[in-house]
Amino acid sequence: MSDEDAHKHLKVIVHYPAAKRPFEEKHASRSETLSTLKSAVLKAFGLTEGQLDGSTYTYTLYHHKTPLENLSENLGKLADHAAELVLKLSQQVTQG
Repeated sequence: MSDEDAHKHLKVIVHYPAAKRPFEEKHASRSETLSTLKSAVLKAFGLTEGQLDGSTYTYTLYHHKTPLENLSENLGKLADHAAELVLKLSQQVTQG
């Protein structure tokens, strides 16, 4: 990756405990929002948010144990000057 690419792109890795391998995007745009990333991650893992069999499933991205609630934040701001961004996806299930 050239120096210019490093300023525009970063490597994103998302770990999900129920998956055999993490989600990886090698050239994610630093201007991409967390919302766009979350949609791609859910699709890659075959997950859907919402109601199923009377339970509600939601998924949250975490960065260093901090839940990422502002999905309009872009990846570059979150990664700061790092070339790689490592996140974790967590599932919450609400009964009834």
